[in-house]
Amino acid sequence: LERDVGDPRTSGAEQLVEQVFLGAMAPKVAKKPAAAGARDRSRSAPGGGKPGKALEGLSALVLGLERRPDRWKRCEDMLNKEVPWLKHEFFRATDGKADTIPDDEVAKTWNTKCNNFYGAYEDVLDKDGKILYTAAQFADPGVDYEFSPGERGCAHSHYRMWQKIAEGDSPVLILEDDVQLIFKRTTGRQATGRTFTARFELGMEEAIKRKAEVLYLGWSGHRAGNYKHHVPVRGRKNPLIRKAEYVWTTVAYVLWPAGAKKLLAASKPMDQPVDNFMAWECREGRLESYVLLDEGDKDDLWSGGIVTQLDFNGDSDIKKSDGGDQGDDPTEYLAKK
Repeated sequence: LERDVGDPRTSGAEQLVEQVFLGAMAPKVAKKPAAAGARDRSRSAPGGGKPGKALEGLSALVLGLERRPDRWKRCEDMLNKEVPWLKHEFFRATDGKADTIPDDEVAKTWNTKCNNFYGAYEDVLDKDGKILYTAAQFADPGVDYEFSPGERGCAHSHYRMWQKIAEGDSPVLILEDDVQLIFKRTTGRQATGRTFTARFELGMEEAIKRKAEVLYLGWSGHRAGNYKHHVPVRGRKNPLIRKAEYVWTTVAYVLWPAGAKKLLAASKPMDQPVDNFMAWECREGRLESYVLLDEGDKDDLWSGGIVTQLDFNGDSDIKKSDGGDQGDDPTEYLAKK
């Protein structure tokens, strides 16, 4: 489901992490700049490393559509090869084209006003070149869109996973079936199951100390070191995790039961695409969300993390109602044309 270039030099703290663990958009309407999915993918040698205490007992839900067994097989094969320690199970996604979705859980329409604080909207024209909505209208009063079937199904799928996690007492890793662990990292080195496990372990240790409720393993948008509206906190920045302000993508994130309960309480109903919705709850201070930095993820980077997406712009079952990064038609799902 859904929804870099940087300075290759690393800080002293990042070099220490490496030595210890690794040494032994041109759409008509752009919701956000190109995401981490644009990073290069390549093959990996076997080996997933051994998890430490912070990852002990962690399990994963892998979200996918039943009608896309090809995506599940690729993801399952990768996880079995790269991170054999990670217990995972398939979680059937809500099919927005076929399943009934309760209106009190996910709304049928959403408004762009909140997302406009961070997105980059432009004038929307009809086929004859007439302006339907100006960029200013996307900000105030906002433009109403119907969820695309894929967006609404994706939102409801995450809602159902939040319900499952809220019933437990341990954090769970949520993965979408296009998650990719093998790619060319910002440092130029190749990411593998071993590097994933090592960095994930360190990130979880930090997240637990800070009582995180969400930890994004892949992300794009604004976080400490690259805030847009939030006020930076003085002092040395953590080389492993950073407080999120407003980040997109739900391809891979750890969710704690406390965070799941907060998200469910706020979903009365969910009135944004799921990544926008989670990002806004964080931006408003209602959700303790962090992003996990990969080595080389500097402050000038828009996207990063220890995972990417297999084919962000190509193989997607989700049309972006507002156009999104994929350049989908921004007029197709307008609530009022």
